[in-house]
Formats: sequence, structure tokens, C-alpha cells
Amino acid sequence: MSEILIAGAGIGGLCAAIALGGRSSNRNHSITIAEKSSKISEVGAGIQLGPNATRILIRWGLEAELKELAYEPDQLHVKSALSGVELASMRLGANFKEQYGAPYLTLHRADLHSLLYSHVIKHEIAEITLGHELEYFEETKEGVNVNFCENSEPTQKLSIGQNKQIGYDALIGADGVWSRVRYILNHALTKTAPIQKASPQLLANVEFSGDLAYRSLISQKSLPSQLRLDSVRVWLGPHMHLVQYPVRGGEWLNSVLFVDSRKIQNHSHYSLSKSNLLSWDVPLDQNQLRFFFQDILQKCCSELRDSILALGSWRAWPIMTSEPLVTHLQMAQGSVALLGDAAHPMLPYLAQGAGMAIEDANALGIQYKINPNLGANINLNQYSKSRWQRNAMVQKRALLNQKVFHADRALAVARNISLKLLGEKLLKMPWLYGHIQM
Repeated sequence: MSEILIAGAGIGGLCAAIALGGRSSNRNHSITIAEKSSKISEVGAGIQLGPNATRILIRWGLEAELKELAYEPDQLHVKSALSGVELASMRLGANFKEQYGAPYLTLHRADLHSLLYSHVIKHEIAEITLGHELEYFEETKEGVNVNFCENSEPTQKLSIGQNKQIGYDALIGADGVWSRVRYILNHALTKTAPIQKASPQLLANVEFSGDLAYRSLISQKSLPSQLRLDSVRVWLGPHMHLVQYPVRGGEWLNSVLFVDSRKIQNHSHYSLSKSNLLSWDVPLDQNQLRFFFQDILQKCCSELRDSILALGSWRAWPIMTSEPLVTHLQMAQGSVALLGDAAHPMLPYLAQGAGMAIEDANALGIQYKINPNLGANINLNQYSKSRWQRNAMVQKRALLNQKVFHADRALAVARNISLKLLGEKLLKMPWLYGHIQM
């Protein structure tokens, strides 16, 4: 029986396990998920999942869980942050299901992670080992040998004696934006620098995008009735935009305010220390909130201003970015493959970070079905060739959206006119939502 190691027990890692695991009766390999954290948890804000992702989750048998935890909005509205005027709208709900064969859903990141984790455990798809951080790996003729950090906690599955090294038939790097697997894989590709115990900032070709995100999650019952939402709402303004949508069955409202820290007053003073760059959870007190939002609030329409002030508690994190993929070798080499943020960090301005991780995992599962003798015989090369161009396209569109969403002056006028004239035709993206993997 071949053995697969998945580095990272986040959404991407759990999806990879589900896609590769299948039903236990058909399985001729074992899967271990090594998670560097000492506990299973997921932080962050809400997630939007288009039909390209939800049809895969439904195919994996997760439809009932999604219906229980997610929300299916009927509309997406795009409004001007300055005037409050609606610029365009797009029908979701039944219209999307009819066109694409799967729903458009919004849910909290932790809820999605929880249902994936429960599915892995319930169906005994993988053994999840906590407190195990991958330090180094090297390929062999048989597969890949993996070393774990000295502070990794011992477990029965990964009890490896003095050298802390285990051999696997394949390694799947799903260890996020600061992926150690990607760092080592890129080193093998470029031969530019010695592999070392580096800080996470040095482990990937990622950089601060200049944008900061402020997120808020609040019970809709605690909001005035006019501020409660049953749809997705996007506010576009100079050097900023706000995205809001219901989660957790519609009972909670998720809001994320994206700000270009280089252009909006006060935000350049935000302390981008190492801990802030690596954190997804920087709290803001009310004084910081008023200080940071002062310049935004005085320019926004009263409806948006009231919405921001009513949300109260916010938390912040920096938005990282990377150059779009240029070759399939950036996603797989030999017996090692990457998926999700580990393979292609992207701006969240197409709402496809989780969607691409789910698509990547499904593509791995497809390659396994083609050749169930996993290990050295799985065609990871074909997996990467099937995925890198689509991921690069999504990365490029997200980078374009950063400029379009945060447009000012003449570009903002052109954007608004285009939205008013073309409306739903401009917002619909069949190339994105209609993508089907067999």
C-alpha cells in the first residue's frame, strides 16, 4: 500500500484528502495529514463559493452539510461608496443553479473547515497528526523522504526515532501562503539559494500587496433592520471597497473592508511588523477604528457610513500577493505537488482562493482515478499541467480587479459607466463559474 503525506490540515489539505481518499473499500493507499499547529482550527472571515467549487463539494457528498451551514443569496449588488447609487446587479440563487448546475453559497471559513474535517474523520479518509511541522524533504527513487522540525510532537503514526525522517510515495504541499514545501520546491527549480531554517517571509515568493483588510462578523439581529442583508453587497470607492454578505444560514453578517494603505490617509501608519504580516487576527480597539476609518467615512455616503459604524468590532490582516504562475513546474515536480495558497497565492478580489484549492484537490483526485497506483506512478506532472494556466488566469483577474475596484477619478468614472451599461453581462463570468472537471 502506498503512503501519501499532505502537509497542512487547512481547507486545501482536507480537500486533497477527500479527493484522494474516496471510499475506504476502494482505497489502496494511506493518507497522513501533518499539521504544524497543536490543534485543529480555522480563523478568518467569510468565504464565497461559486458553482465551480460547490459542484465539487456536492459530488463529494457534502450537500446536506452545506445546506445546514451555508447561505444561498439571491442577488449580488454593486454600489458606489461615494453616492450610494446602485451600479449593477447580478442574479444568483435559482438563476445560477439553472445556468451552472450548482449553487452560489456564502459561509464562514471555520464552518467550511469544520464540515471538511468531520467528513475526513467520519469516513476514516486520513490520519491527522498535530504538532508536526515539515522542515525539509528530498526526493528519492521510491518517492520522498520528509524531515519534521525538532519541536514536532511525537505521535504513534509519526514515531520516527532519532532522525525524524519518514519515506512517503508522494507529498502534497497544502501548507498555505508561507508554504515550506513551495520554498524547497522552488529552490530545487531555481538553485538560487541554500535551503536554511528561514523566517516565513523568506519561504515564498509573496509580498505585501499594499492592501489591508478589516473584517467584522456580527449577528444580524443586533443590527437595525435597514442594515440587515439577504444578498451580497459590494461597495466600490477610491482606494477601497467593502464586501458584505450573510453567513451561517443568514443569521450573521460578514463584512470585509479592503483599503489601499498607500493611498488612504492614516493607514500608512499601520505597523506591518513580522507578527502582523503572519497574523490573520489583529484586533482593533475603538480608537484605532476611528483613526483608521476617519478618511474613508467622511467621503462615503451616509448608508455606507452607517453600516461601517454599526458593525463595531473589527479585526485586521494584511493582504499578500504573488506573481501569477508561469509554468506547471511551480505546482509539481517528481513526487511532490502543491495546491491552494501553497501553489498560487492570490488576491481575494475574485473570491476564488478557496475555490481554486477545491479545484486543485479535485484535479488530484482525477489523476488518482486515472492511475490508482499512487506514489511514484501518479501523474503529478499531468495534474500540474491541467491546473497551472487556470490558476494563473484567476490570479491575473484578481490583480486586475484590485485596480478596478479601487479606481479613482477618470478610471472610476469609466468603471461606473461600464457597470451601468452592461450590468449583469459584465458581472457574469461563465469561464470561471462554468468550469467543470470530470
